[in-house]
Amino acid sequence: MDNFDWMDMMEKMQEIRLFSSLHIRGKRKGATSPQEVDMLSRIIFSDVPLTPLDLATLTGLRKSAVSRLIEDLERKEFLFKQYSKKDKRSYTLHITEKGNKELEQAYHHYLEPIYKLRRTIGEERFQSLMTEIKEANYMLQNRR
Repeated sequence: MDNFDWMDMMEKMQEIRLFSSLHIRGKRKGATSPQEVDMLSRIIFSDVPLTPLDLATLTGLRKSAVSRLIEDLERKEFLFKQYSKKDKRSYTLHITEKGNKELEQAYHHYLEPIYKLRRTIGEERFQSLMTEIKEANYMLQNRR
């Protein structure tokens, strides 16, 4: 393991956490949480139907946390489970019309800080930042 100065690395970690906290706004009253929006977005943007295990892998959340989110979203009627005909225990997740409407309302609220960052630093720097973040996420996910 590289011998990095732990105090310097803690400061960097605090900056990363602050960045994450600043861009995730608080929950809209009576609406979906940032994690719920993320989960619904992943389902709607996927080319293939997703399972709870797929979502756990994509989000980095534990399966138990994903299960709780699915239960909450199903209770709110934002998604539904489509059970496999071969194995009645396995299922894929699908967005309801009500879930689509919620996403449309939630996007503006949750994405405004990212749009502000993009406007502030400019398109080139924003794309560069996003490329670096994507590469870092890829490297960290593949080290597990």
